[in-house]
Amino acid sequence: MLFKDKIEAMNPNQTQTQTTLNKSASTKKYQVNLLIIFIVAVGFTGFTLLTDGNLEAVIQAFSQANLWVIGLILLVMGTNIFFEAVILFILARLYTTRYNIKRALNNYFIGAFFSHITPSSTGGQFAQAYAFSRQGMDIANAASILVMHFLLSQIAQVIFGILALVFRFEKFLTITEAVNFGSVSIPIIYLSLVGFIINFLVIFFILILAKSRFIHRTIVNGIVVLLGKLKLLKNAEAVKTNLSVQIENFRIESKRLQSNTPVTVVLIILFFLRLALTYSIPYLSALALPTIDLTQSSIFDGIFMTAYLNVIINFAPLPGSVGFSEFFFSYLFQNMFGGYSQTIAPQLIWRGVTFYLTLVIGAISVIAFNLGNKDAKLTQNTQTFVELQKSTIEIRRQTAEIMFNTGEMSSVKIRNRFSKMARDFFGFKPKKVDRYGNVIHTDEIDKKKLKDK
Repeated sequence: MLFKDKIEAMNPNQTQTQTTLNKSASTKKYQVNLLIIFIVAVGFTGFTLLTDGNLEAVIQAFSQANLWVIGLILLVMGTNIFFEAVILFILARLYTTRYNIKRALNNYFIGAFFSHITPSSTGGQFAQAYAFSRQGMDIANAASILVMHFLLSQIAQVIFGILALVFRFEKFLTITEAVNFGSVSIPIIYLSLVGFIINFLVIFFILILAKSRFIHRTIVNGIVVLLGKLKLLKNAEAVKTNLSVQIENFRIESKRLQSNTPVTVVLIILFFLRLALTYSIPYLSALALPTIDLTQSSIFDGIFMTAYLNVIINFAPLPGSVGFSEFFFSYLFQNMFGGYSQTIAPQLIWRGVTFYLTLVIGAISVIAFNLGNKDAKLTQNTQTFVELQKSTIEIRRQTAEIMFNTGEMSSVKIRNRFSKMARDFFGFKPKKVDRYGNVIHTDEIDKKKLKDK
């Protein structure tokens, strides 16, 4: 059954007219989001360049730019994209041997485009699931891949954030700038710290709720229902249902990851490499401009500073975090780069490579994908993705159990094999036991042999 048919099967009373209206509304939403990105980006950049003589400073910086370092930045970004494609490729190959890197790259750019044009990068999952299905992947497996990707990505980000705080804590404390919201002044260091705490709590509660059904029932059936009765939460039943589905999803996919420990370790390493490459680009952007003095900073300072920035802009309410990314970039890096005006040129390089370049390539990928699949257009709807997870949860639970049990059996065999190798290497003989599990000593075995003779 086609992906489109499965979605329609989940809503049997939905008419063709309603489907057409939904697609039309979705298209209009994307057009509005793209317009917002364009207006805010042009407005913010124009205002920044035309104040305090920043335009002259940027022109001077770009006139002396080191093209070799610019090329290195593009290479770093290309490697980052390749690693993401490898991650999708490895996850897909858990289910089929017919998936290749080219398809994974296409899937990444499609997801990147829809993530860029939606607030908090939430719009890419449904589009990627749809792309997987058109690439020959079963839709239940596509949902599993995306949930596992989210879990591993969150774990890697949390660990990277902890490392950033531990190894550059003194640098973190030097962030003294504050942003003003009306009459309220909030230090940026507090925003970054709150971002780290939220990220940690999210993955912590995901893992705890996935492991403990008691805590799961307590929170979902207790707290959510109570908030609904107190009128502090709207649509409590819908929230309860969706939360239960999400937690069950994490439980299923975390078990699947446990059954593939070597693969999970490799994927986390790849996510770490991706984060390191992505977070190095702001420092490399400044390094490409001789007008910026970086003698007092290292690339590790730049990587960890970008980690502090990332946890702030992830919660921005605008599509692509446009405006917020540029604003907080300049505030966070002005001490490292030698002043506010010195941050604008590297900020343009950073956003141009990490956001606008992938946005354009993603748009081309979406257009090419739609031209190759004229029977069904690529759109995204968050609620539909939740319904997709609901409709495939049972089959994914069964396959996860099978993989987990198989993995447990494989682990036992591996342990037994290594145990035998260790005994042979050190000359230890295996212990013999009777049918009750009691160890039979060597002298008892010899006596039994003599008696039999």
